[in-house]
Amino acid sequence: MERDLLSEGLVARLESRTGAAIADIVPRGGGGASRQGAEVTLRWPDGETKRCYLAYDTRAKDPRRMPFFEREVAVLAALSGPLTDCGVRVPRLVAYDAEELALLTELVPGHDAFQRIEDADQREALVRDFVNQLAALHAVDIGAHPLGGFGDPAIPVRERMLANIVKWREDNLERAPDPVLQLAYNWLEDNLPENDVAPALVHGDAGVGNFMIDGDEVTALLDWELTHYGDPMEDLAQIWVRMLFQPFAKPSEIFRLYEEASGRPVDVERVKYLRLYFQLSFTTNSQALLSDPEAPEPAALGTTLLFATTHMRVIVEQMAELSGTELPDPNVPDAPPGEAERTYDIVLKDLKDIIVPRIEDQQASAKAKALARTVKWWKGRDRCGAAFREAELAELEQALGKRPAGLVEGRAALARKIADRAIAFEEALALCHSRVMRDTETMGDALGRYRTTYFPPLD
Repeated sequence: MERDLLSEGLVARLESRTGAAIADIVPRGGGGASRQGAEVTLRWPDGETKRCYLAYDTRAKDPRRMPFFEREVAVLAALSGPLTDCGVRVPRLVAYDAEELALLTELVPGHDAFQRIEDADQREALVRDFVNQLAALHAVDIGAHPLGGFGDPAIPVRERMLANIVKWREDNLERAPDPVLQLAYNWLEDNLPENDVAPALVHGDAGVGNFMIDGDEVTALLDWELTHYGDPMEDLAQIWVRMLFQPFAKPSEIFRLYEEASGRPVDVERVKYLRLYFQLSFTTNSQALLSDPEAPEPAALGTTLLFATTHMRVIVEQMAELSGTELPDPNVPDAPPGEAERTYDIVLKDLKDIIVPRIEDQQASAKAKALARTVKWWKGRDRCGAAFREAELAELEQALGKRPAGLVEGRAALARKIADRAIAFEEALALCHSRVMRDTETMGDALGRYRTTYFPPLD
């Protein structure tokens, strides 16, 4: 048993709260970008055993994580307790630990690899079941069943969204000012939908990878840390965003099934707006993880880099699509191979052919693969760094009227200028486009097919 995987304090508290001894601990993949995971076997004095899954947050010392944890505890307790018959399946909550932001739930049968399913009928049944459960979630009477940590259910959706946009802008300016994000906040605020809708209980990260599968049935929806009261169309937008990385079904088919299950019409243009809104909701924090020296370390750096680079590019391209703006060709200078090119290739070959195949520990294997992406990023920085740095400094000098001391200072100054609306949208968008395309080129080998991925079309 890998008891050292967990702190002694966490083990003691979980054993005290469950009345059972932890008989076995096996490292597993984490539940979400900031989490690690383990399969835990509980054994009670009478000999009864139960297999559970433990998810624990790597950013437990960051006080900003507590509200997410509290909401996830509240929704799991409700959906595996008083709301168990509402039609939404979740892993039953066994225990939790606020000190280390750890959740212990019953182990759900099945797997989460929807993309590996080849049978068309099975895929169709699973898509329908998943959408039906989302519709059931949105039908929960939040007035009659308010959840702790979720705030007043009567606050209108539009008011909630505007407050979030303002907060994201302020958080980004305070922690790691970024021009791309500041431009997106401005666009969201300027184009906030006029028509309001009644708030509903929203999953907050709906899509492939966040539900368990057993045969033709979705046995549980997972990862509830982003759950909140909001626009039910947000969950449809989230599914669309997650399809940047994991194919699911045609958006038009998902929308048809949702209308059939919920009785709500789907406003496609509103969903497109909410795609960008959803991306900003988590990209604000993920960018801070990479830019803020005081931020906690991400659970898997290479994976965080991959997602962050892809989302930043897609945010820019999405702003262009939604605003009807044609993007000019980006300024991406040619960059020859770096002097250490061969050494990176040797390390990557060792990771791919020797280290990863011999790792039986699922968590360590995931870490090794994330490390390979990080090495590919270093390789790209070695090749592109000097030329790309000079190109961006020259652009910043022209936009700011003086040459900044460095990229961090220059990006922060441009971000503040954009936040103050002291630069035209089209000019700012062109600058942001060149920046994200250079970042994409730097991360290119690690991105693979995600180098050009975009939202699948409606049909």
